[in-house]
Amino acid sequence: MQKTDINEWVLKVAEKKLWIDGMVSDLRNFGARVEYELGKERVVSALHYKIKFFFDDHRAIVTIGIILMDYQTDSDLVIATMTTLPAHRRRDGFDTDAIGRIKEWALSNNLRNVRATQVSGFENEKFWMKNGFRKLEGENPCNDFVCQL
Repeated sequence: MQKTDINEWVLKVAEKKLWIDGMVSDLRNFGARVEYELGKERVVSALHYKIKFFFDDHRAIVTIGIILMDYQTDSDLVIATMTTLPAHRRRDGFDTDAIGRIKEWALSNNLRNVRATQVSGFENEKFWMKNGFRKLEGENPCNDFVCQL
């Protein structure tokens, strides 16, 4: 795969930043709360977003950190972090529900390459495989899993 020139990437992102922010805001229609880092709303390189899903009358929360148009991986969407709180609710299926909503949103926005990055541990690998991801073949220093929608 040929890597995009960083200068070309910056120009491409600059042209699409407002559209990308609007697209991410659409996650609200999938039951998410979208959070932006204050003061970074108009920064071109700020393509990181914090997405929160609340379950069980706000007694459980799944927080997912996403990155769009990732330069390093050339992915449409990267799931960089995911946490379910409180910890004892992690096996209640809320994380699977949240990932399903993210994938549905991605598909509705023509985002076809979704990547979970820095997956560690057998149980986490099983989770991503159960949710339609497969371990990236070849050189994979970050143990990434990908899902083609």
